Amino acid sequence: MGIPNVFRTGVSGMMAAKTAVATTGHNIANANTEGYARQRVELETMPATDSIGKGRVGNGVKVSRIDRINDEYIEKQIRNSGRDLAHFEEKDLVLRQTEDIFNEMNGEGLNRLISRFFNEFRKLANEPENEAVRQSVREASQAMVNDFHRLRGEVEDVRKHIDARIEGYTREVNSLSEEVKGLNIKIRAAELGGVSAPDLQDKRDVALKKLASYMDLATHKDNQGNYIVDVRGVGPLVVGPEVQTFSVQRSPADGEGKPEGAFDLKTSASANSTVTHQVKGGRIGALLEARDRTLSTVLDRLDELAFTLSEMVNSVHETGFTRHGRQGVTFFKPIDFQHRAAEFLELSDEVQASVNNIATAAQPHAPGDNRIAIAISALQSHPFMNEGKANFDDFFNSIMSDVGVAAARNRNGIQQQRDIMTQLGKMRDQISGVSIDEETTNLMQFQHTYDASAKVIQVADEMLKTVLELKR
Repeated sequence: MGIPNVFRTGVSGMMAAKTAVATTGHNIANANTEGYARQRVELETMPATDSIGKGRVGNGVKVSRIDRINDEYIEKQIRNSGRDLAHFEEKDLVLRQTEDIFNEMNGEGLNRLISRFFNEFRKLANEPENEAVRQSVREASQAMVNDFHRLRGEVEDVRKHIDARIEGYTREVNSLSEEVKGLNIKIRAAELGGVSAPDLQDKRDVALKKLASYMDLATHKDNQGNYIVDVRGVGPLVVGPEVQTFSVQRSPADGEGKPEGAFDLKTSASANSTVTHQVKGGRIGALLEARDRTLSTVLDRLDELAFTLSEMVNSVHETGFTRHGRQGVTFFKPIDFQHRAAEFLELSDEVQASVNNIATAAQPHAPGDNRIAIAISALQSHPFMNEGKANFDDFFNSIMSDVGVAAARNRNGIQQQRDIMTQLGKMRDQISGVSIDEETTNLMQFQHTYDASAKVIQVADEMLKTVLELKR
């Protein structure tokens, strides 16, 4: 083995140490970077050469690769848990907004207004000829009607806000899908060139985590290392260099809870492009579930309450007589269908025109007759709702209770998922996280290796000088 071989051995050591120092510095610099997995330089000996009569002599070291320290199983668990957490958080936003709508501020919620409506009829039964009490009945009735309108309108506003969020999230899904596709191509190109691409793989994992937060995905790698991303129940989203896209389109109600004019979710990945009810999980799944199931149920029950209340009050009121002896006057405008009854509920034109058209008597021209007013006030406690199991008060309380219970249960789910995410994060940090203390120790070790390799070159240089001086 000649002196030039010693030079090459020293140079190889310096180059390997320099790469290790650079990688360690890269780890330290990215210690707080989201999704970063620490990297490690793998070294291997250079092929030895034969030395006559001396066996084989080593030729130094080379960098074989730069490994990304990562556990794909843990990453998959984090993606799935992140999806579930995003689902709960998105649903929590909707449920909190709905809770706020139904909260009775200053004692003026619908429950109190319904009670006040019937209480005013009880007062009217005591003074059926008192015009001031009649005015109070009409005012209480209008206040109740207005709150039905308010509740339905505000819940509808929440559903419209949901549509806006779905549209925005659809754009983000398309953008992230394109990002995953682009990273697939770049990583594949780098690996074909014999170069590892750990930083690009980190970026792809981060993009996949974000993508998984929007819907339930299944991911796996093909034989070329590309990530294949499928939407469960729908079809492929990213397949190597190919990507499918989502879009939204307003459409009629579909009988499965989707309201009239709300967004349908469409995809280019399916022959049946409408996949509104196939997308589950994540933020988009939570919004679709809240819009088409939770809020639709709330509105249906609110409509049922308004429709039944108006029907029952009208059925009694029409049998009574006004102060002028008229019969057949409705108290509320008749509503033909239960759907949107809370929106269409109004006082009849006759009652709005004159409080004298409020019927209190069971026979005409009978001053002091209060039997109709008593009958209407008695409707409050009659179990008209829930197949004869609940009165108006109980039914409305059950609507508020169901929203509150769903919100509380969802908040418990959020806390559980956050605990799971914390545990998974700790597990990932143990495997892939950067320890500043450990990297600092490595940095000093590689620095000493670099210095020692430089010393080898220095010694070889001195040896060469000695040989040259012998020839003089």
